[in-house]
Amino acid sequence: MNHAYLILCHTPPYHIATLAARNPTHHYYIHYDLKSPIIKLNFLHNHSNVHILPNRVAIHWGGFSMILATLNLFQAALAQPKNQYFHLMSGDCIPLISSEKLSNAFANKPDGTLFLQCENVPRLRHRMRFNAPHADTHWQRSIFGRIITKIIQLADYIIPSELIGWRGSQWFSADRVALQNLFDESLGDASDYFAKKLVPDEHFFQYIVKRLPEKFNLIEDNHRFIRFNDTANHPDFLSLDDLWAAQRSGAWFARKVSPQNAARFLEYETEI
Repeated sequence: MNHAYLILCHTPPYHIATLAARNPTHHYYIHYDLKSPIIKLNFLHNHSNVHILPNRVAIHWGGFSMILATLNLFQAALAQPKNQYFHLMSGDCIPLISSEKLSNAFANKPDGTLFLQCENVPRLRHRMRFNAPHADTHWQRSIFGRIITKIIQLADYIIPSELIGWRGSQWFSADRVALQNLFDESLGDASDYFAKKLVPDEHFFQYIVKRLPEKFNLIEDNHRFIRFNDTANHPDFLSLDDLWAAQRSGAWFARKVSPQNAARFLEYETEI
């Protein structure tokens, strides 16, 4: 069964060249941020199973532009009918197990299987509840934007609501039926609803799955190892020892990994 690795990045993912050469029957789809010079990906042009998307989006951190870029990856990967399993990852992610082991993880699972982190986080409900004028703009992380966000948080605290704040990591794995369902449902009301929401990449797909549970065999574990330091917005860079510890724990992918450590890890792990 063919695997498709869907990669969102803004810096060159050098380790993808190694993975693509080792796994010629699997496909690697790359969305490279429109703000980054595409010439930096020239090192991938000799790999026929690497597909660099032409329809690039300028991504703002925590904005709906991230969802649009992700949907472009879905569309490109679903266009290849041989792709059966799909893994959304960043350019700083690295697989910890082989594609064969990933296939085994999906074996005997029903169609529509989706490995997606999903939990109710009431303190983040404001993101799903209110439109924000500064969402998906450069103002979002400014002092002005943070003040608006605090006002929105206060409004959520004061005004009662029964809305559930489903939240989870944006990185997941899915079979073909699940990804097609996610893509189809993303083109409707969900996109309109989230277009001006804050940090929709942590809520958008969870919102769809929880609204339509009959369309998915949801497994609420994305098998990713990601470590955050206290309240940091970005994950820690992982050492080689961290990667092997994550591998032993049963994780399928790890983030965030420097190009140097990704190259060194793959030198040792020749079956990936």
